[in-house]
Amino acid sequence: MSNINKFSLITSNIPVDLAFDFISKIDVQQCLEYLTAWYCKVGCIQLFDEETILSLDTILNQDLLIKVIAKLPTVDCDDYKLQNDMENQFHQKLITLYNFNIKKFIIDFKVQNNSANLARIVCKYSNKPIMFNFKVPTLENAWDSWNTFRNMTGYSLQISIVLCLTKYLPTRDEIIRWIGEPICALSVSTNLFILNKKGYPVLSEDHEIILKIAIQQKWTIILSGEPLPNMKDYFYYIIFVAKNINIPSPILECDDLLQLPLQPLRDNLMSCVYHVFEQDPIKYTQYQKAIYLAIIDKEVKNIVIAVIGAGRGPLVKASLRAADLAAVNVKIYAVEKNENAIPTLLMYQKNVWGESVDVVFSDGREWDPPEKCDIMVSELLGSFGDNELSPECLDGAQKCLKDDGISIPCEYSSYLRPLMSHKLFSQTIKNEAIDESCLSNSKDAAFEQSYVVLQPHSYKPTKTKKLFTFNHPKKTLESNARYKCLEFEITYNMQLHGFSGYFDAILYKDIMISIEPLTESIGMFSWFPIYFPIKDTMLVKSGSVISVHFWRCCDEYKVWYEWCVSSPNQTPIYNCQGKSNSIRL
Repeated sequence: MSNINKFSLITSNIPVDLAFDFISKIDVQQCLEYLTAWYCKVGCIQLFDEETILSLDTILNQDLLIKVIAKLPTVDCDDYKLQNDMENQFHQKLITLYNFNIKKFIIDFKVQNNSANLARIVCKYSNKPIMFNFKVPTLENAWDSWNTFRNMTGYSLQISIVLCLTKYLPTRDEIIRWIGEPICALSVSTNLFILNKKGYPVLSEDHEIILKIAIQQKWTIILSGEPLPNMKDYFYYIIFVAKNINIPSPILECDDLLQLPLQPLRDNLMSCVYHVFEQDPIKYTQYQKAIYLAIIDKEVKNIVIAVIGAGRGPLVKASLRAADLAAVNVKIYAVEKNENAIPTLLMYQKNVWGESVDVVFSDGREWDPPEKCDIMVSELLGSFGDNELSPECLDGAQKCLKDDGISIPCEYSSYLRPLMSHKLFSQTIKNEAIDESCLSNSKDAAFEQSYVVLQPHSYKPTKTKKLFTFNHPKKTLESNARYKCLEFEITYNMQLHGFSGYFDAILYKDIMISIEPLTESIGMFSWFPIYFPIKDTMLVKSGSVISVHFWRCCDEYKVWYEWCVSSPNQTPIYNCQGKSNSIRL
């Protein structure tokens, strides 16, 4: 079977978006025919001259419009008069194309050039639904030039990057750093391809590694050059590479979506929220293993378990299964304060569980148990471990335990590391979703609260470091306030936008659940990482140390976090006294 025929057979399910960048002027109608033949979603086309632009009226329909990204001329020039003329031409062409409903544009980004005027021009069009895609080459200092430009635009949501492969091979760390930028595509020139033993075009091993990273990040892959007779062979190679790597799927389309953490003590969760968490394939399996081991270690035939925060019953079910496996008699108290969940628990009790389970409508901290329990089970953990007030809840509930009682979980810790993400930072700037606990009228309140968010488009330059640890049950109750300073050494220049937080939990003995990257429970989706932004973003140079101070503060009514950076630059203390965000007890 020929290579072309094989290409045709697999295009029904192409795992990557394809595009082509026509490097020279070409008939627009011919371009569009090429794009259709090559299964390309978009094409980058030069539309500089008036004749070509005016002919668009007879060529473009709505279906074809979405395939066009128009190239615009550069405007960078040291001579002011010439720069002004170039800017006028730029504006005239852009507005003409915009009137044809073309809203996506591509511009060459000149590394090492003074890009201040280009940034100023981009900002001029902030009131129009326009997207500027900048072709940035993978040269040694390209990121530094881009970072300067990006900061001058004020983190515009209208800019993105087409990263252009060159003969210069960036390190893996340099490529990973680009993940924190608003990259929409990787551009690969046909000149970079070599022929394999069978005469088909392929990339070198080093360039292919970069291609694989781009495909995993779900960037569009753009081939650039002159149309070639064997063009489909180039696209077939890209599809072949894509078919042989794991491309992560978005979870409920939540990638980079800022969400305020749940406050289950303050708010009664809805049934649909419980339903999502109950689908987790890993969490309750781990809980069942932990409960089973705890029952076995008790070496008794009758076991009493308290489920604190029973929700709609998944931990009750895990406890019953564990007791059945251990061949013991079990009495379970399902303690739940949420009136929305109680009907479901009562239904299970009546129709399934019977007298083995008592449903208790109460806050676990206030519950007066009729008998002491052998095991206390809870799932009150948040993305940062303690941010849904598990320490305070379990401190209040541990009175239900016998002196030798077991808490599941018995220990959990929070972790932190620096983060660079253009997308998360720019969304925080625009964010208007402020938690109801906010007491401040400050426009910066969005930077003084945390967010749970999947972070695929972010750069984390270091491993995590442990922040706070909590243990249960406690021999003596003490304050859950904490303070710690963490230091991170940076090896590549980066722009600091905040910190990414995680947790791990020891349920019992060696049974764990974790979202900490080195120990994460693969397949568990109940928790996204947490993001603590900083408004005073800063350039951190290679060899510098980031010092971050973190406080967990408590009073009679609430718990809140405060944080600041003291190195390489000093920031204010964010969320001082919980003015913008707190968690109600």
